[in-house]
Amino acid sequence: MNQKGRIHQYEVWAQLLLAEHCQKQIADFFVNDLGIHRDHVARRMHLTVYHARRPMPGLVPALENINVVVPAEETRFMVMAPGGENPRKGLDPSKRKVGIRLHKQCAAMPQVLKLRERLLAHETESVLGSRSPSSNKSNAFGARSFQPHLTLLYAGSGIGRDLTGPGKAFREAIDSLTFDRFLIEIAERNQT
Repeated sequence: MNQKGRIHQYEVWAQLLLAEHCQKQIADFFVNDLGIHRDHVARRMHLTVYHARRPMPGLVPALENINVVVPAEETRFMVMAPGGENPRKGLDPSKRKVGIRLHKQCAAMPQVLKLRERLLAHETESVLGSRSPSSNKSNAFGARSFQPHLTLLYAGSGIGRDLTGPGKAFREAIDSLTFDRFLIEIAERNQT
């Protein structure tokens, strides 16, 4: 808490930003092939590789050019919710965000993990408290397991309950996903 009685709230994000031409190709696929309204297609698509709600000493915001290519064949559709990799009765994809996750054996995973490791180096004892540090498989903050993911559709898209067909069509229509920038964002907000 600061001297004016406000609580500082921090957020740290590390993301691989999807190239504009890939975003357009994905948007066109959903609109033209699946009949999804363009308003439900995500904008500023990115692969989240790290998130924390703590200040991290020594970490500075960054935006740098990269070239990480993920074969679409190495992705799977999912509902963007805990456990959303597997169909569940109470989890309706048409009413939730929908995205893709990378296979653990994805060819691009070593590049993704190398970028993630840059953030892990800033998880000091003062940042972690009693938590175990993040690794290539787990997160100290948020979801327990680390799974690189990318939101494609906003809630309410009407995609339907079974993501198998749309996922297969996506992998047939989209050859690969190119991420061309790596972004580290640090946000500090005051709450009263």
